[in-house]
This record gives sequence, structure tokens and C-alpha cells, in this order.
Amino acid sequence: MLIARTILGNIGKDPQPMEVDFLLLEWFDTTKRIIRAITEGGREIGFKNLTSRQLSDGDLLYRDQDLGFCIVVQILPCSCLVFRAAGPKQMAYACFEIGNRHIPIFINDQQEVITAFEKPLFDLFTRRGLQPKIEHRVIERTSTLVMHQYNPVQKKISLQL
Repeated sequence: MLIARTILGNIGKDPQPMEVDFLLLEWFDTTKRIIRAITEGGREIGFKNLTSRQLSDGDLLYRDQDLGFCIVVQILPCSCLVFRAAGPKQMAYACFEIGNRHIPIFINDQQEVITAFEKPLFDLFTRRGLQPKIEHRVIERTSTLVMHQYNPVQKKISLQL
């Protein structure tokens, strides 16, 4: 098993000079601190995210110069509920309803509200005139509140008297 403990960078759309082995993840797996999975190429990887940021599409987790390959995150597309609020009142209503259901939300640069598809929420927004659409997209980053953060234990104990 290959072990990785940090995100080495993001390859974006840049071609890599070595073989790229993709680690396919669902959108909800990107916030996990510890991941043990099999890549598309059949390699087993254990990843412990020691940073405070979640994984993104294209993140480089492992690179082996000698064998000429790297392991890169690829987030799988899923059915999404997508809509654009007509004004601040609609946006407030939508965020209230999404928040009440504790559903992660993503708002992109085009001011589209994107969340994982849920039929009851779709029906509610349709009745309220928000004109939601169902699209197959990659949810890259969700806006979730981080309540707990991992801090490594210090090897030194300080006492103040």
C-alpha cells in the first residue's frame, strides 16, 4: 500500500510527463481526513489529510519519479439540484431550507446554487417558483462549517506556574 500524508499540488488541466493514475472519489469523500482506496490502475493508497483544506478535483496525492506515475484525485459527477436565485429574498429562502436539512451547498462564480439532488427539496423549490434544474455535475467544493480541527499532539508539555 502506498502512503500519502499531504496534497502535493493540483495538476489542473496541465498534461503530466508521467502516467496519471486516478483516485475516483464521490463529492462527499473529499472532506474525509483518512481515505483508504484503490485507484483506477489497481494501486492501493492510504491518505491522511493533515491540512485543513478538503480535496479538490486534480489534487496530486502521490508521485513516484522512479516508477514514473502519480496519483491524482478525480471527483465523480452526480445528480445535482441547480438553480439561480432571482434576488436576495429567494436566496435567503433557499439557504434557509437547505440549511434546515443540513445539506452541503456550493455557490459557484456564476451565482448558481448547487447541491446534491434530493427529490423533496426539488419539489419544494419548484412549488416556490425557484425553477430548479437537475444536472449531472461534479460538486467540487462544498461550503461546510468545520467544527473540529485535527491538531497533532506536541511532544513537549509546558507548565506555567
